[in-house]
Amino acid sequence: MEVFTPLDKNFNYLEAKALYKLNESKVQDISDFDKILQTTLFYSFYTKDNGFVGCLYFYQDNEGKLFVNGFANRKKHLACIAALRRSFNWFNCDIYARTPHRAAAICLLRAGFKKVGDKLYIKKKGE
Repeated sequence: MEVFTPLDKNFNYLEAKALYKLNESKVQDISDFDKILQTTLFYSFYTKDNGFVGCLYFYQDNEGKLFVNGFANRKKHLACIAALRRSFNWFNCDIYARTPHRAAAICLLRAGFKKVGDKLYIKKKGE
């Protein structure tokens, strides 16, 4: 799996933005795409077999908790799980996620998150 940030020369801005726009209502972020790129730790994921999988971005909430949000192409479930699992090694803290969407919740659970509240999930560091 290849991972690119917006600073990488191989980062495909147009492809990532188009996928974001396609999923914008599901992502439920109050920021537009360019603001997300500027204010988060943003990663795009590619596999040799599946091509462009999607993107994850990490940000701190008002309480200092690290949250992950993301969007992906359809039928990339296993690659999304792999991308999430890979990202766990980049942070030395718990990671939170919030989603009302069943498919996203299943992906989170299969990647190792646990449900801890209404639409709230956590991946404890080291578990």
